[in-house]
Amino acid sequence: MSSQQSSGTSCSRAGCVGAFAADGYCDTCGTKQVTAASASRPPFAAAAASGGSCTRSGCVGSFASDGYCDTCGLKAAGPAASHGGSQASMGGTIGAPSIAAAVAPGTSARLSSRGMTSRRSAPVRTGSVRGQLGVGLIELKPTPAGDPAAAVMSQAKIAETVEATPEEERFCRSCDREVGRASGDKPGRIKGFCSNCRTQFDFATNAPVLVEGDLVAGQYEVLGPIAHGGMGWIYLGRDKAVSDRWVVLKGLLNSEDPDAALAAVAERQFLAQIEHANIVNIYNFATHAGAGYIVMEYVGGESLNQKLKTRRKANGGSPDPLPVAEAIAYIIGVLPAFGYLHSLGVVYNDLKPANIMAVGSDVKLIDVGAVMQADDIDAAIFGTQGFQAPEVAAAGPSVASDLYTVGRTLAVMILNFVFHSGTYQYALPGPDTEPLFAQWESLYRFLLKSTAPHPDDRFQSAAEMAVQLTGVLREIVAVTDRTPRATRSLVFGGDRLTALLLDDESMDVDAADWRALPRLRVDVGDASAGYLQDIDELDGSQVISLVRQGVSDHQITDTREVQLRLVRALLEARSPVATSLDRLAASDPWDWRVDWYRGLDRLIEGDAVAAADHFSRVWTEVPGELAPVLAVASAAEQAGEHPRAARLYELVVSVDATYVSAAFGLARSRAAMGDRPGAVEAYRNIPSSSATYQDAQVATARTLAAVGSDTMPAPAELAAAAAAVERLQIDAAERAQLTAEILERALAASQAGQLPPTADMTLFERPVDERELRLALEDTYRERARLVSDISTRVALVDRANAIRPKTLL
Repeated sequence: MSSQQSSGTSCSRAGCVGAFAADGYCDTCGTKQVTAASASRPPFAAAAASGGSCTRSGCVGSFASDGYCDTCGLKAAGPAASHGGSQASMGGTIGAPSIAAAVAPGTSARLSSRGMTSRRSAPVRTGSVRGQLGVGLIELKPTPAGDPAAAVMSQAKIAETVEATPEEERFCRSCDREVGRASGDKPGRIKGFCSNCRTQFDFATNAPVLVEGDLVAGQYEVLGPIAHGGMGWIYLGRDKAVSDRWVVLKGLLNSEDPDAALAAVAERQFLAQIEHANIVNIYNFATHAGAGYIVMEYVGGESLNQKLKTRRKANGGSPDPLPVAEAIAYIIGVLPAFGYLHSLGVVYNDLKPANIMAVGSDVKLIDVGAVMQADDIDAAIFGTQGFQAPEVAAAGPSVASDLYTVGRTLAVMILNFVFHSGTYQYALPGPDTEPLFAQWESLYRFLLKSTAPHPDDRFQSAAEMAVQLTGVLREIVAVTDRTPRATRSLVFGGDRLTALLLDDESMDVDAADWRALPRLRVDVGDASAGYLQDIDELDGSQVISLVRQGVSDHQITDTREVQLRLVRALLEARSPVATSLDRLAASDPWDWRVDWYRGLDRLIEGDAVAAADHFSRVWTEVPGELAPVLAVASAAEQAGEHPRAARLYELVVSVDATYVSAAFGLARSRAAMGDRPGAVEAYRNIPSSSATYQDAQVATARTLAAVGSDTMPAPAELAAAAAAVERLQIDAAERAQLTAEILERALAASQAGQLPPTADMTLFERPVDERELRLALEDTYRERARLVSDISTRVALVDRANAIRPKTLL
């Protein structure tokens, strides 16, 4: 503090007639006594330590002990901290799985070689999502636009806004914490920054400059103010030159505030050229009586922040987050706007629930004051603590940091957690403490990727993000409504079990098989895509020869797709792939397809735990896809983690019933846990129209009879198993084998005293006493012997028939 600005001296802020009080703040405008203005700085230079002068150009403030400027609210930038620990450690476990728990993407090896600026390019295959709210998966109740004229504030409301708000009514407009309150003998501040989220507050507002009837720029008739925001009064008007359309005029909070002026200029320069259905339209930039106003579209409806406040009020003052499917639908609705902005080289910077307006059956981005060119290193950066990415203060904004705010906004709308500071300022609660994440693992993984500590580990385009979030929504809706919502994946083929059963007679459904997992699709934009698609169904050894010869003859280009297809062929031929995968990973550490093939390699080698870890990483990278869920389930089953496998198999079946391998896996896992009724129920997920229906019926009969189990089947289960076999249209040899298996289980149950003879029960039209069961088994084994061509097998079956027959005197 300079000696010229001691307590009691006149305030140094231009236009203010107040004086500095004993607490060091002006008794009229609330400005803190400060040192002389510091020199301007490059936008992303490191800020001074606590107590030093603010480094923001034009600001005369100082950094307080909390690390924020006491005048402009800028956070002091220190060494870039790694938030990977808090993000990854939050993972906990979902349903206490001991295999493939979700963790944040990224590795320390990736971070050690680069700064915090994203250097990745956006993926090629992102597809698109429909523009309608809910993308056809859910219907949201339209939000009424209301009467624009009714939004004009009454004189009483204006006076209320102008007057200093009573202390007991002073709350932060962003996080609703108490602000401006007295402390000890110090009176409450009228102006300042929230100590929790650093949002600026001002409870001594100047009166509106424009009044009803004013004509701005000879064109815009003012009806009156409708709100007072962070950058001044906002007015409703009519455009007299364009059919009296409703418009909004937004003025500067303070013409001497350099950052506010910069934001207004940014709006004037960028926003007039922006035209998108999900972004408020900027019509003009007008002046009136020496002041500047941005003229924009009037957007009625209700902000998502207001929806949250309404729900909280209806819930007795306790937070009541939005239903998860509804919140996701709103986010998907604004993502096309982000994609559009990013295509123009522009970033939005400040997404939060208050800046998304629901109107009718659509959403719009409003409050575009923070929009800037992504490569403008001199622009003032606006954002909100708890939403802004950790690297922005030091490295500036980017597409990845913009998408970070999307993930944070979704999290804030569906969770009740302190997100502005502390543990979760750059992290999320884990599924061990957040039931919603325990319920919806794909959603949790989506948010982990969206808010990854390093920008390279996040989504790289709005379209990519939208496709994956739509997949997450499809999963949630399908499970909630108990109605499968199958769709075609852009990156994975479909379930392979049916094709394998038809092509390979030795293939069965009694165990998980890596070959049943979906295959990766070839990128149709690849130079060699046509060639690769033509050889897609050939076996591994053929593909290896054709691909290598094709590259050697310059028939095809040795692209990444070619190299990945060769890896798959090597796996199918049971050849080593580690060197090839290491080379692919070195050229692009973020290509999750490498992890997919590493997982297959480990599964083939019998290391199911390592395979599950690789597949888990893929799931986090593409959380809207079902293939990695199925892969984790398959690995978990092979590792003996049957509860984990069953839960994931059930999820896949619930979303897409065409994944018949998941239905078989679910049944196997339930049976392994001793839940025979649950296993039988799982087989019922396979429709009679499926080529695997007969296999499911055979498996059902074996499950009911507890074939291969140490437990004894109940009489009703044996009867149901026999009835299932009698309904099957199978060849005589298979029927005889099934019949023998069921009769063997019945005989064991009878000998254990768990199948008492009863007049009303028969198996294959035979009574169930021990003698009749032995006779039935003898007949069945002799029938099987007649149906086999192998001499040694025939002899063994006859021997079994002789051994099982009841003992007689002859």
